[in-house]
Amino acid sequence: MNNNYFANAVFAIVMGAGAGMLLSAGAQQLLNKHYVKTCPAKLGHQLIYMRSFLGDAYYCLDKRTL
Repeated sequence: MNNNYFANAVFAIVMGAGAGMLLSAGAQQLLNKHYVKTCPAKLGHQLIYMRSFLGDAYYCLDKRTL
């Protein structure tokens, strides 16, 4: 067995988590643009702003659920 097996495993987990966070932040940016464009046209919906550890987030929610 490789002597650096534990270090390689930890490195892979850290790199995977970092890449996942970067991809999540990029996907959230695309969703924000979509919701800002399309939500005002939907009747009975409201644009909601939230802050998260990955950045700002917008959601289009039905007013009945608020």
